[in-house]
Amino acid sequence: MPNELTSNSYRNARRAHSRRRGATLLDVAAGSMLLAVILIPSAHLISQSQSCHARLTNRKTMMFEAENQLEATKIALSSPAAFDLAWSNPTDVIREVTVADGPDLKSRTRISADPTIAAPARLLTIDIEVWQDFDGDDRLDASEPAENIRTQWASP
Repeated sequence: MPNELTSNSYRNARRAHSRRRGATLLDVAAGSMLLAVILIPSAHLISQSQSCHARLTNRKTMMFEAENQLEATKIALSSPAAFDLAWSNPTDVIREVTVADGPDLKSRTRISADPTIAAPARLLTIDIEVWQDFDGDDRLDASEPAENIRTQWASP
């Protein structure tokens, strides 16, 4: 008797298993629609997020390089002789900036005397632009990403 119960329950389980071996066409269609509704917009958002991150990283790199240029310029102008030379001769210098793991950049440093200050006090305006020069013409175009820092420096 125990053998008959065991063999009957085995047969019933086997019959139930043999009736449904895979997914129906309706299951496959519903799964495909769910994937299309969920995965395609998610993949698009991931792509947008990566491009925004790359743009932000480039902007941060340009700002970092502009701040470095500004500090180097301030150090160079800290002696009275260098300040006097910059006061009498405005400068406009374009340089290439090489970043270890980023794009090649251009920087422009302009130093000019500020004429709005009264005669005994002297003030220089320092303007630094760093940009990604896509077309290689050494000019900042409207379509090129850039960062700009402007400050003034008093005589030492």
